[in-house]
Amino acid sequence: MYKCFSGLPQSNELHTRGFSSMNPGWNTLNKSINPSQGFNPEYQRNVDPLSQNDSESKMSSMPMDFVRRIIETDGKGVMGGSELSQYNLEREHDVVHIKLLRNNTFVTVTDSKGNVKLKSSVGCLKDMKGGQKLARYAAEATAEEVGRRSRVLGLKSVVIKVKGFTYFKKKRQAIESWREGFTNSRAGRSPIVCIEDTTRIPHNGCRRPKKRRI
Repeated sequence: MYKCFSGLPQSNELHTRGFSSMNPGWNTLNKSINPSQGFNPEYQRNVDPLSQNDSESKMSSMPMDFVRRIIETDGKGVMGGSELSQYNLEREHDVVHIKLLRNNTFVTVTDSKGNVKLKSSVGCLKDMKGGQKLARYAAEATAEEVGRRSRVLGLKSVVIKVKGFTYFKKKRQAIESWREGFTNSRAGRSPIVCIEDTTRIPHNGCRRPKKRRI
């Protein structure tokens, strides 16, 4: 910006001088961005939009990092594959459906054809009756109980499908609880080969009902 004004005609130079005299802050701004005074890294750190994009990308990559970590514990994770490979996975392995609602949680284990092998909810647990269904750890307790019962059935590898309008943290805790119940530890062999979020998100679909006037 400083070099651009140096090549203007004389009238424009007078105009810029008058503008700088009217605005004392203009001279300080020119001095702060004068290239002859060196490069200010703090200024670029505050202005550079790439740094903000990097931080946003790190925040958005946290769920994917968790999925990769929980699958690759066995060393044979399947991530980023095609739809055909995902279809083959669902044909070969059992499926664990975790449905998280505001006041209840449903966990169902089916085979590759959709036949139900095992199912449970928060109300099926002895200590989770009535108001206890709204406890913070209700979903984790249900998933862990189904994980123990799945181990008794002799499941080898499963595909987990999570569904629910809730925070990813709650979904992650439910998945980890099911794995801990299945392996009976945190460091055991993970039977999970794929994790899929099947929550339906409306893309500006049906019109909402008209609000009642009061």
